[in-house]
Amino acid sequence: MNYAYVWVIVTLAGLGTVAGVFVYSRSIKWEWLRTLVRCLATVLLLLPAGIQVIEGYYAPAFIVVLFEGLFKQDGNPWPAAQTLGAGCLLVIVLLALVQSWKFYQNRGSS
Repeated sequence: MNYAYVWVIVTLAGLGTVAGVFVYSRSIKWEWLRTLVRCLATVLLLLPAGIQVIEGYYAPAFIVVLFEGLFKQDGNPWPAAQTLGAGCLLVIVLLALVQSWKFYQNRGSS
């Protein structure tokens, strides 16, 4: 199977899962928490990381972490885990900046 087709399938499956997260997170009362859950789900499902065994190929980072950490005897999940951690940290920082900007905008208009 072509590498591009596999990524199309992974992306569609990830977006379907993210759509489910959007539906199930509607009941969260706080907007900032609802947005955080949705953004983190998107990052965790779709962020790519390099496959260590096959140079130049990528897979979703959470799959690389699981495979390298659980299924390979001498696997190294840390590069993919660092990619996931950096992506999540970036989302949290950006959302904190947006929420603080919204807070000061609302405070100034009152």
